[in-house]
Amino acid sequence: MTARSISANITLFSLLAFFIVSFFSIPQISYSQNADITPENRDGFETGDWRNFRPRYVGDSSEFIRPRFRVSDRNPINGNYSLEWHGGEENHEWVMVSNAFYLARPMTATVDFRTEADTTDWRAGFYLMEDYDHVSGIQIHSGGGLLQSDAADFRIGFNFEEEIVPEEIYRLKLEWDLDRNLKASIMHIESGDLVATARDKTVIEPHAIGFYVQTGEESETILTFDDLSIESGPYYVRSGEWTRSPHFVVLPRTPEITQEEGNWVGAQSVMKTEDGTYKIWYRMRDNVRRGIGYGFATSTDGLNWDKYENNPVFQVHERYASNEKISVLKIDGQYRAWYTVEGDGDWLTVHATSEDGINWENHEEVIPLDQMVTKDPVVIYVDGTYYLYSLGPRYDDISVLTSDDGLNWELQNTIHFGGLRWHMHVAAYYDAGNEEFVVYATNTGLGFSSATSKDGIHFGAFTREWWPPNVGLDDWYQAGLTYLSFLTNEHGHIQDRKYLPGYYQARNTYENNIPSWLYHGGERVVLAGKFDGIYPGIPTLIKPDGTYLYEAFPFEVERARNFYVRSTDDARILVEEWNPDGEIFTSGTIEHEETVQVQWVLKNQQPDTFAEVRINEESGNTASADSKGNILIRTVIDEPGKWEFEILLE
Repeated sequence: MTARSISANITLFSLLAFFIVSFFSIPQISYSQNADITPENRDGFETGDWRNFRPRYVGDSSEFIRPRFRVSDRNPINGNYSLEWHGGEENHEWVMVSNAFYLARPMTATVDFRTEADTTDWRAGFYLMEDYDHVSGIQIHSGGGLLQSDAADFRIGFNFEEEIVPEEIYRLKLEWDLDRNLKASIMHIESGDLVATARDKTVIEPHAIGFYVQTGEESETILTFDDLSIESGPYYVRSGEWTRSPHFVVLPRTPEITQEEGNWVGAQSVMKTEDGTYKIWYRMRDNVRRGIGYGFATSTDGLNWDKYENNPVFQVHERYASNEKISVLKIDGQYRAWYTVEGDGDWLTVHATSEDGINWENHEEVIPLDQMVTKDPVVIYVDGTYYLYSLGPRYDDISVLTSDDGLNWELQNTIHFGGLRWHMHVAAYYDAGNEEFVVYATNTGLGFSSATSKDGIHFGAFTREWWPPNVGLDDWYQAGLTYLSFLTNEHGHIQDRKYLPGYYQARNTYENNIPSWLYHGGERVVLAGKFDGIYPGIPTLIKPDGTYLYEAFPFEVERARNFYVRSTDDARILVEEWNPDGEIFTSGTIEHEETVQVQWVLKNQQPDTFAEVRINEESGNTASADSKGNILIRTVIDEPGKWEFEILLE
């Protein structure tokens, strides 16, 4: 191996052209090293909830029809629970959808299936879905089946005749290779016999999987699915883009609430306290009222949550028709909440206090309707001032209010969206490292859009960042990504925008002549995030365009601040150690298949700091910090392979 210098100096202009300025550390937030969050890609329905699935009506009825899916312990295929479909009085045609699984070629997906009752009035299918009009997969009935490739209609003929025996268990299998060949097969579990197989090309880019069911009027058929398993291609999280966590739903449905009854959660506030505990407060709903109060849950990792056993922790006063978003801070040891209630036909803000986040008192209207309409407030505390961002006074406005005590509020600015409204909601945080306020508008039909401000009052233009998917738990175009809340400290601050986890309410509709919001079904709280930079312990593929592809979701992994790497060809880097105050700034491995030029960049160093890159303990070049504290070292690694590196500082 030889490592030779290309250049040890570069102009400030080139530095800014190649690299993004990093942000300072904020000491109030701590991180655990949890570098193994990757897709589980299996669901045996053992939790007894609807963690990752939603029903979608795909039939032709002009009447509202409720789905008849349920997770049941009645007669499970395996374990304690299976997903069941029960026929009924009406014609039904539904697909149970999930986009919570990672789907990348090459991929193999299997699900076990059984039918009960000796009837022929049913069809069932297992599909890869780009959207609801572009699907590929396998469909069967009592006497046959078909591989459907790039289909636009679930109702289609059958091309093999093989009786599907009631009470027997079959495995439906889909294999999708790098050349886009799709192979489908049906295997009888007990005998191991292959019942049927078929293959075809497919051009779809699947974003979800679906279980399809169709039953006729007065049907007694029961269709059962279990043990969904997906083996997928390599998992990557692309830097600079919003991505859902492999731990997709963080607040699952409670098993005793049926799918048709709904189990609304969302409109939440999330914080990480100084002792490292994660806390979430969220609005609860039922099929009678839009809001029945607020629930509370805690977590030790931000992924797996324990709901408080006596939820709701409080209900709104009976004079209010409903409640929506809540925003909670902890100031000087006391929890303070600002929440939305519906009074006299419009929305206002109420304030309450608590010593433990569970028992709340001193409920007081702080922005009454005779002052202005405010809906879904988000509050941030910075240097003795409270900043409140809410929907209002119109539903296509975001209002900015400030207060010295959190009780008496003064309107400072109104951001007009000019007709982009569809029941818009607000999210916000303070990036203390960059000394900027960031406000997000969500649920406008445009997904997430954000704007920044130096004073917290006057914001620049909003930029669209993310939009609802075509299919899945959050595919409602007008409201699929909504009620976003960021993981902040007790004052609503984040460490820096290159590490940006957030929780949002995933929403989806049946598209079946829904008479009102009462029948949307149960929404979920979903974890997502947007990341950039290098994360220790996370293997990362460096692309020549500067993009990083993380091989795990870097939730609660502290970013290697002030450190960036670029490569002229694909290279895989793993930072094993990072110590910004140590003699060895960082160390790890880098591997590649071609000769590469690697650019190592350190930011915010003391002037005249000297750095040396060593490759397999041999010098790979040196450089000193310029007057701005930037260090750039270029190294060419001639031979492909896996090399150890370390960067030393003097």
